[in-house]
Amino acid sequence: MQKVIDTDQEICFKSQGGWLENAGIIGLVRILDAEDVSIENNSLYVKKKALNYFAEKYFEFFLKIYGGQTRVAKIIDFKVKIEEWQNIDENKVVPEIIYNQLDNWYKNCLKYYIASGSFKKISSLFPPDFDSTLALKDCSKDLQKMKKLKKNNQGFNEVLQQLIPKLQQFIDYFSIPKAKKYFMAKTLSYIVINNAWGGISFLNPQTKTPDLYQDYEDAFVKPVVEYLKADHQKDVYRCATCGRPIKKQKYSYSFLNGVGYDTNRKTSNAWLFNNDQFMCPLCHLMYSAVSAGFNYDNRHQGIFINQNQDIELLKNANNKIILEMKRAVEKEQIISPWRAFALSFQEMFAKSSSYTLADIQVVSYQNGQYRFNLVPKKIASVLKKASEKELLFSNGPKTATLLSVLNSAYIKNFQGQSSLQIYDAMLKLLLVSANLNSLISDVLQLKIVRHQDLHVTVEQIYNLIQINLIYFKEMSNLVLTDEELRKMRGSGKNLGDGYANTNKRQTLAYRLLQALKIQNNDQFMNILLDAYLYQKKLVPKNFIQKLNSPEEFNQLGYAFVAGLIPNDNKNEEEK
Repeated sequence: MQKVIDTDQEICFKSQGGWLENAGIIGLVRILDAEDVSIENNSLYVKKKALNYFAEKYFEFFLKIYGGQTRVAKIIDFKVKIEEWQNIDENKVVPEIIYNQLDNWYKNCLKYYIASGSFKKISSLFPPDFDSTLALKDCSKDLQKMKKLKKNNQGFNEVLQQLIPKLQQFIDYFSIPKAKKYFMAKTLSYIVINNAWGGISFLNPQTKTPDLYQDYEDAFVKPVVEYLKADHQKDVYRCATCGRPIKKQKYSYSFLNGVGYDTNRKTSNAWLFNNDQFMCPLCHLMYSAVSAGFNYDNRHQGIFINQNQDIELLKNANNKIILEMKRAVEKEQIISPWRAFALSFQEMFAKSSSYTLADIQVVSYQNGQYRFNLVPKKIASVLKKASEKELLFSNGPKTATLLSVLNSAYIKNFQGQSSLQIYDAMLKLLLVSANLNSLISDVLQLKIVRHQDLHVTVEQIYNLIQINLIYFKEMSNLVLTDEELRKMRGSGKNLGDGYANTNKRQTLAYRLLQALKIQNNDQFMNILLDAYLYQKKLVPKNFIQKLNSPEEFNQLGYAFVAGLIPNDNKNEEEK
């Protein structure tokens, strides 16, 4: 779009405190250049000339923050490997390693993307100067030859050198600036932008405009320009969001996911079946920026901190989250909005002892649904204490906190999720003021049966138990100490070490856990007494003393069972 507005006059977007409106305002702040916006308390002022090339700026934000997560980025980044293998000395060639890396990238990135609908649509705007389908077939044939030549270094390397120029032409094509921005923008429209809205503009499957930049411009920016030029003295309607006058009831809320409804198909949601909830073009533009205001991962999950005292605080709180997520992408770590949220508030705790999460609204998004939590004061205290409690390790000066040590813990294919992050599951439970008993019980059971999809160490399970103890101390009059918990874990380890047969140790742990699950302390004690009699050892007196305190008994029981399980990560044992 050419320059249509050349003025420093400003448009005011005033926050009323609503989370969706605030997410849109933060999205505008992130999208636009710093010199084009100014903030005064609960108002955002945007220079009208910022509308020039707004679509470019809109997609540029998503490319900068999320572009590294796309297959296109992975295709381009593979250039480093290609150059490493080019003209490699055949005596240094390790066929098995090279083939596995190349085959994985080819199948999951290049071949997958070339076959996608996104590639077909965008490549029609500027076709490559080679036949991509034919070139891909040639690459597949070379890979098949390489698979058969894994034990022949010379033959393997010859085919590799033939393949490299064929792959390089794909990498060069995707590296063209215009191609890169269009392909990435198309991908991100499906994995990030459509989390907040859909059904119109480039997110309408029936759109007639192949250029998504132009499509966005036509749907969101041009109407604003026309609105600003028009005379509104005779307008009879009002925007339901900001109260500005509007001539026609054109823009409904139905394009917003999870909050709007189809006003054409479901009129029963409106009073007397007559919908009167419409917005002006400026708010329409603002709500399209909700996708930029939220902090998403690549699994259709997101989080927004509605710290609505003023826009500056709102911006800072959410920018810390998205910065942490960007760092995770750069370090090739697991991307989690929940972990980024925790890391951002840990940084705030470190800067100010008076900082608190209490009474801040946390809006989370997952699979098309929004959930709302107001962080209670006691839960804020639990998170702060867990983030400050450092752990020391016996193999050196390495340190971590009760929270950070859970970063690498996850379960594959669990509870309908391809990957359940323990960190995320813990935070979600705490933010609704729930204890961690169910999570600890599930993880312990999977650990006892040695489930192959569990990637959680015994140490990490014990850290969860420690966080759970902090929770109960904050929420009730629990008097159990960290030292009692540590000793009970040691008692479990001591009893477990008395079994020469590991299976007996695992069986005992399983039976004790089942008794805890059904909250049958008598059954737990009977099983425990039998085990100690068998080894001619004394039962820990704490169990007997805590029989009348069910929750303290539970926490000691979890610690004991964690001690029974053989340590699978001895280098990470705490001092």
